[in-house]
Amino acid sequence: MTITYDKLGVRLIYAEGWKITEDELDTEPRTLSFESPQGGIWELMLYRDLRDIDELASEALAILGEEYENLETAPYTTAFGDVQATGHEIYFYHLDLLVHIRIIGARFGEQTALLLWQAEDREFDELEPVFRAMATTLLNPHKFPAPATDD
Repeated sequence: MTITYDKLGVRLIYAEGWKITEDELDTEPRTLSFESPQGGIWELMLYRDLRDIDELASEALAILGEEYENLETAPYTTAFGDVQATGHEIYFYHLDLLVHIRIIGARFGEQTALLLWQAEDREFDELEPVFRAMATTLLNPHKFPAPATDD
C-alpha cells in the first residue's frame, strides 16, 4: 500500500511502514528523509531555485569522502519520467557491510532536488524500484496530481 506525502510543496508517494523525518522544512534546502523498515534511506534536499546539479552532487560526494574511506564511485545518469538526472553511484564497506549509495541531482519546474538513496547492497537492489517510484512522483507532479480530499 502507498501513502501520499504532501506538505509545503513537496508531494510524493511512498510505501506504508516507512518512517519520515522532517529535518529542515523552513530553511534552504528543505530536508526530508524516509527510512524503510529494512533500514534503507531515501533523502531529499530541496532547493527552491535552479542550481547546478553536477556541483551539488559533487559536493555531497566530497562530504561522504571525508566521512568514509575507500569509496568506489562511478558517474550515474538516469531519467525520472520527463526529468533528466545525474550524480554518483557509490560503494564502500562499513562494519563489514557493503553500503550502496546513489546521489542524484535533478531540476524540475523552478526547483532543484538532491536525492540520496542508501542501503546495504543487497537491500538496495530490493529497494531501488521503491526509491525510483518515490523520485518519479516527486519530480513529475503534473503526472501525479494531489489526491482528492473528502470535503
